[in-house]
Amino acid sequence: MKSSGRVEFLENVRKALNRKDPGERSLDDIIQMEPDADDSRVLEKIAVRDTNAHIALLARLIEAGKRVNVDVLVKKDAVSAAASISEIAAEKSAEWGDRKAAVAWEHPIVRQLAIAACLRPLDIPVYFPDIEPGTADRQKAFRKHAEGAFIGITSADYCIAETATLTMKTRPGQPRSVSLLPSIHIAVIRLEQILSNLNELYALLKWNPNEQTEGITPCMTFITGPSKTADIEATLVHGAHGPRELTIMVLTG
Repeated sequence: MKSSGRVEFLENVRKALNRKDPGERSLDDIIQMEPDADDSRVLEKIAVRDTNAHIALLARLIEAGKRVNVDVLVKKDAVSAAASISEIAAEKSAEWGDRKAAVAWEHPIVRQLAIAACLRPLDIPVYFPDIEPGTADRQKAFRKHAEGAFIGITSADYCIAETATLTMKTRPGQPRSVSLLPSIHIAVIRLEQILSNLNELYALLKWNPNEQTEGITPCMTFITGPSKTADIEATLVHGAHGPRELTIMVLTG
């Protein structure tokens, strides 16, 4: 575009936006640098949320889960959650082949489950990814384990009560493959990780000091229910493009 045409184009844009000042704007003028009144109210609401409020959100999550085929199980601690995972592993059949295996995140909550020891009596091995970036061969080997596993065990960053949506960042030791490739996905979270809605999530992601310190990760996944499709004759089928079952276990302490 010629210089004169560019000037005319920008001038038309300014008129359309009713922007009278044609001067250059600073970055502070373009990007919101501090929480506005709405964000501040949301952050304050989250900060003062007590146990009763968290329990109320849990009740909403359970009801929302019913609408999207998500089993929300309330567990007191990691020991009871691990026992439930063992029951699921014993009851469910492997979708592919006869050999059962599980993959799991390298995550503090998941490690508290001691899931490898719990599943050992069932002869179900549990594979964990490398925390540090490994060689292509090691990454390929773990991906192979994830492809063959029938259970994937993760935690999550947050869970949205309104829609029973898990919010999961991808980090070293916490790959998407664990939640996407196995037939059954089990996510274990703490009560305080439940948020009301997306407004609370976005406010935290933008203004929470811990989130600001970490910055943007390579990927953030939103998971609402098991994989489903109705492409063939409008018949709903689960597990076509990912896990056929999703269970969220909430540790209440």
